[in-house]
Amino acid sequence: MIRQQIMEPRPLPQLTRDDVLDGRYVAELLHLPPSTVLEYARRGVIPAHKLGRRWLFIRDEIDAAVRSAPRTAPSPAAPGRLIRERHPNAYASQLSLPLDGQS
Repeated sequence: MIRQQIMEPRPLPQLTRDDVLDGRYVAELLHLPPSTVLEYARRGVIPAHKLGRRWLFIRDEIDAAVRSAPRTAPSPAAPGRLIRERHPNAYASQLSLPLDGQS
């Protein structure tokens, strides 16, 4: 007869107020707008826990995510800024077009 082994639950680490962060504080830590932090939480880019309508972040999880994130070198043309290419139609508004048959 197979003897069933009863597993006792592991004790969870006790979290303090200093361990649980809100979106605004994480935004300050990561130098991002709060809306970006919440969007990253929704998409799973950064670890977060939703409690009701609030997003909560665990300090150790955020630290681990930041440490494991790939490092990218800033662009020499614009350090720290994202460079977007313009769509060819973006220049259409700068063209002078004849209006009402005028040339």
